Amino acid sequence: MKSINEQAKNEISIIGKLLDVTTAAGKLNDGRAYERANLTVRVTQEYGGREETSEVPVSMFAAQFTSHGTPNPAYKTIQDLKTMQTAQNVGYDNADRIRLSGATLRENAFVSRNGTLVDGWQLNASFANKTNKKDCATFATDIFIMDMHAEEDRDGDSTGRLVIKGGIVQYGGRLDVIEFIVENPTAVDYIERNWNINDTVSCVGFIRVTSVEVSAAANDSSWGESIPQTTTRYVRELIITNGDDTGKDEDFAYDATEIKKAFNVRKANLEQLQIDAKNVASKKSTAQSASKYDWE
Repeated sequence: MKSINEQAKNEISIIGKLLDVTTAAGKLNDGRAYERANLTVRVTQEYGGREETSEVPVSMFAAQFTSHGTPNPAYKTIQDLKTMQTAQNVGYDNADRIRLSGATLRENAFVSRNGTLVDGWQLNASFANKTNKKDCATFATDIFIMDMHAEEDRDGDSTGRLVIKGGIVQYGGRLDVIEFIVENPTAVDYIERNWNINDTVSCVGFIRVTSVEVSAAANDSSWGESIPQTTTRYVRELIITNGDDTGKDEDFAYDATEIKKAFNVRKANLEQLQIDAKNVASKKSTAQSASKYDWE
C-alpha cells in the first residue's frame, strides 16, 4: 500500500488576467519577515461546448528567508506581484496575464459568525510570472474516495450530477476532505459503474468560481401579482472531467485504515476549531455585558 506519509499528487494550473492583488506583512515567531498575498485571476475556458468565465481567488504566503537562512524565491514573487498591472488599477485590457505555479488545492475550514462550521477549499500558490499562454484553471490530483452520491436540489430532486468526497493526503500525512462534482452524464454513468468507495484514483478537471442569478417570487400569497426577486448565488466547484478507468492497484493506493486514522485526527481538529470559536465568542459576550454606556 501507499504510505500515508507520501503526499498525493496535487497540482493546480492557473493562467489568466490579474484582476487585483492585496498584500500584508508581518513577522514569524523566529523573527523572520513574511508577506501574505491574495489575488484574483479571471479565467475564460471552454467546457461542454461553451465558454465559462471564472474569477479565481488564490493565496500566497512566504517568509523572506528559508529556515536555513537563504533568500526565499517565493517571497520575491510576492514583491514582483506588487509591480504587476492589475485590472483594478489600469483596466482589464491593460492588465497583465499571469501564470501561477507551485499551486495546490487545500481544505479551508472555519467557523462563521453564527457558530456554523464552514468547510470548503482554497488554492495556494508559490510563484507567479507574466505569460501569453491560453487561459486555464485546472486541477490534477489523486484522491481517496470517501463517499459518492447523486446531487439533489433544495426540493430533493436529482440534478443528474454526482458528488464525490475525496481525501487528499497532504504533507505529514494530514488529510484534507474536499468535494468534487461530475456533471457530464457519460462520465457520471462510467464512474458510478467503475469507481468505488475506498478506491484511490487520479482525476483531472477544471475550477469553476462564478456567480449565478437565481429568481424567485417575492411571496406565495393566493392573490395579486408576485414580483420576481433576483438574488446572486456564489458558485465554487471542482468539476471532474477525466481520470483513471478504475481504482489504483494496491501498491499505488492508500490504505483505508490509515486514511481513517488521519480522518479522525482531522475530525478532532475541526471540533477543537468550533470549541475555540465558542470560547472567543463567550469572552466577547461577557466583556460587552460588563460594559457601561454613557446614558445608563
